[in-house]
Amino acid sequence: MSIFRRATAFLLLAAMAMPGLIGGDVRAETLHALEDVVAAATRAATDAAQAQGYSDLEISARPLDSRLRLQACAEPLETFSSPNASVLGPVSVGVRCAQPSAWTLYVRLDVSTRATLPVLTDNLPRGTVISERDLILVERTITNATDAVILDPQQAIGLELVRPARAGSTLRHSQLRPPQLIARGQTVTLIAGSEGLQVTMQGRAMANAAAGDRLLVTNLASGRRVEGIVSADGSVHIP
Repeated sequence: MSIFRRATAFLLLAAMAMPGLIGGDVRAETLHALEDVVAAATRAATDAAQAQGYSDLEISARPLDSRLRLQACAEPLETFSSPNASVLGPVSVGVRCAQPSAWTLYVRLDVSTRATLPVLTDNLPRGTVISERDLILVERTITNATDAVILDPQQAIGLELVRPARAGSTLRHSQLRPPQLIARGQTVTLIAGSEGLQVTMQGRAMANAAAGDRLLVTNLASGRRVEGIVSADGSVHIP
């Protein structure tokens, strides 16, 4: 056997002993599909938003780096988010694999919903008492929590704006208050006693007040200051 043939036979035997050297026997590492990671994050974001009462959701994921090489997970992927994290707007969801090779990846998503909300029909100045004609229902894309937003027109009608508001804007609870019934220095009726026996007298308000407010009033007869609760009719009841 020639030296060349002996060398070739030796190389073949060596290759058989080490399969990794032969392309046909190489076992490529199994990678986890990035689409599966995004799908897990999307499901978690959907569940979180629905748990807070949101529906008709639109969710889009920001692209992951295509160069990522994640070893295939042997178990279902785990997802997690920061406590008290917002479920609308930009959302970050962690996706974790425990074994055989632990890895964690954060997926950024944009979550929005559609909702029908009352908006103002015109520019309104501070102090305006909202009426039905001031509002119209429109469908809007929502990307922030709606806890502070007026969702039902009846929640706003009869309340007073604490600052100017523009046409087309939604209303927040913090923008509204019960209308002022009593002005500082105004003469008011004081009512004391129970339903069976009530005493009325005149007093002077020491501050502005709305229905339900506690108000200091100076009794015009005695000069004493008393505190009472303002009723819807503008009288002040002394407990």
